Amino acid sequence: MKIVRNTSGQQIEEIRQDPTPVDAIPELAHRKLFARFEEAFLNQDMKLMAECLLPSFEWRLPNGEIVYGRENAIAAMERRFAMPNGPKFSRSVWRFRGRTVIQTYRVSYMGPDGKWRKSRGMDLYKIRDGLIARKDAYWKMIP
Repeated sequence: MKIVRNTSGQQIEEIRQDPTPVDAIPELAHRKLFARFEEAFLNQDMKLMAECLLPSFEWRLPNGEIVYGRENAIAAMERRFAMPNGPKFSRSVWRFRGRTVIQTYRVSYMGPDGKWRKSRGMDLYKIRDGLIARKDAYWKMIP
């Protein structure tokens, strides 16, 4: 028995790693916007948070609820901060790509049975006219 290696049609091609071109000026502005937004969130500064959002801001919550408008989003955030057992966020990581920003994090929240649960979350943001236009929030919900 003889083993023959079939090399017909096979080519060796070197794979080049070309850097993905990114326009540094808008990305830097987006990073600054989200640094202000995160500072506002951590300090519960509603005025600074409002300055980061478009008037037509849309917030899609993990439970399917949608909050329309900057003022309504700020009011919803104030209610959330006032909750003694509201969700707690940690280990936040931001990724920037054009006008899209992805945030991943850990979240602890009170379940319907009164027990604390830990989960992971991801928020998908869209930027328009230099402000945050939309936030889609996704959590891995555990019963």
